[in-house]
Amino acid sequence: MKNTYYDELSEERDGYVMKNEESGVEITCTERYVKAWEERGFKVISEGRIHLVEEK
Repeated sequence: MKNTYYDELSEERDGYVMKNEESGVEITCTERYVKAWEERGFKVISEGRIHLVEEK
């Protein structure tokens, strides 16, 4: 079966859960994007293995 972008995004990887306290929104991201999210008011609330999208 051909590997799709969706398949790649649903793989488990090291990452972060971040939260914007003002809006209550939580996001997951990789280390590459932590600074960009911090600039938007998000703070790291946990670090570990994440999925960027839920599995099918």
